[in-house]
Amino acid sequence: MKRCLITLLIFSCLAGSISAQEHRRYALMWNDEFNGDVLDTKVWSKIWRGRSEWAVHMSSADTLYAFDDGSLVLRGMVNDFMPNDKAPFLTGGVWSKHKKSFGFGRLEVRAKFDVAQGFWPAIWMLPQTSQALDWPHGGEIDIMEHFRSNPTVNQTVHSHYTVNLRKRNRPSQVVYPKYNEGEYNTYALERFYDSLVFYVNGRKTLNYPRFRDGANGQFPFSQHDYFLILDAQLGYDRSPYIDTAKLPVELRIDYVRYYELDTKTDVIPEPKDYQQFTRRRYPFKKMVVNAEETFDDPDEYHIITRRGKAIVSGNLVWAQSTLSQLIGEDGKIANVDFYDQPACPYRGISLDRYSEKLTFNEIKRMLDVMSFYKLNYLQWSGKGKCSEEEIDNLREYASDLGIKMVDDIPNVADVGLFLLSNNAQFPLVNGVFSKMAIGQGGFLSLKEFGDEELEALMAFSERFWRGGSAGKVTNNEGLPDALSEAGSRLANFKEKIAVHRQRYHF
Repeated sequence: MKRCLITLLIFSCLAGSISAQEHRRYALMWNDEFNGDVLDTKVWSKIWRGRSEWAVHMSSADTLYAFDDGSLVLRGMVNDFMPNDKAPFLTGGVWSKHKKSFGFGRLEVRAKFDVAQGFWPAIWMLPQTSQALDWPHGGEIDIMEHFRSNPTVNQTVHSHYTVNLRKRNRPSQVVYPKYNEGEYNTYALERFYDSLVFYVNGRKTLNYPRFRDGANGQFPFSQHDYFLILDAQLGYDRSPYIDTAKLPVELRIDYVRYYELDTKTDVIPEPKDYQQFTRRRYPFKKMVVNAEETFDDPDEYHIITRRGKAIVSGNLVWAQSTLSQLIGEDGKIANVDFYDQPACPYRGISLDRYSEKLTFNEIKRMLDVMSFYKLNYLQWSGKGKCSEEEIDNLREYASDLGIKMVDDIPNVADVGLFLLSNNAQFPLVNGVFSKMAIGQGGFLSLKEFGDEELEALMAFSERFWRGGSAGKVTNNEGLPDALSEAGSRLANFKEKIAVHRQRYHF
């Protein structure tokens, strides 16, 4: 293992978490409770010795492995029992390399470990790939590490961005949460398309997002499945001295459980991006603009809130929109620090195929909904029940919301037009359904503004604000899946539609 602002995205909110088995949005897909007396070799292998500092003492000696009271026991010991092995210390560890991979979802490990100088117990992940992938380009996820006699554990993210480019604070790559020494603690990781979320004993500790679309190797964690490593290591340059008086030491693993999002339940709870903060909240006081912080992307913004005071920079329209969503009905807001920016520059709605002529108030309400989802173009030829004066007023109102009203869809390469019809969304090119690239974004062509259109709009905004050009080429059969997959998880549509109808009076 190498050494090396909680940041959130659109609508992102931190929430106190309960154990995944109690959370209906997850379904248990696989687990190992270690209730037997032998290692499941279809999943696990003993780690062989390597040159990396964490692996120099690894051994397959049976003395280093045991099963006791429903736990896998991994030991670190003085080598006084393997005369042919010249290593002064021997350690045990297992991994699922080439056997068991973990994709998007939640991974929980319940573990207990001894505390001693030089003992380095760890629960971590590396990319499962058949191709050579030099560290740290494929990423490393440290779900738990412990050093020396620290009252905290380390939960860390490593990548080319954090190691080679040394960009470790924007967003923050590490957190040091407290744990219960001498007891079993549950360490968890939720891995999504656009973020890694860490927990200790059900409490969220770190949210590591894909920042600026993962540029410069910042977020390789959506590109690979990962294998799990459990090991009792000895030594490390942070604590090179090994207290032999306290050896042997043990890392005990009670269980490993892997969950995926459960889409078969009767009620799908809102995903983490739309959950409300359950941490301590403060009455919102005021918003202050930090004009000194600027960004290359005109849509990017930064929000910091401390004890009810918000400091915003960058795109003030989107910042204020998000800020209004973070303030609860009680007028309170939690402490947050996050950056946000779109994945695509064109995020539009086209009304040319709208089935009814629209009034001034109807267009205005549509602009409100678009602003809520951070859409920035409305293509509308002006046909409707609006006077020229009303159209001018709408354009001014749209501009205040960060939206451009245009007569025609911009002629920009890779900008997609999507026609919503009969519960499906299809790419439309010159009137013909075909494959197309959508790296610059797109326009969703609405035929009306009902429940299905709101569903599509939510998926559409997820796609082009956060999902970007993931899966750049789609076809008419695959587009709905691509829109949903790009956002990774969408809200409970019925609940959200009810909220919007109440808020915007549709």
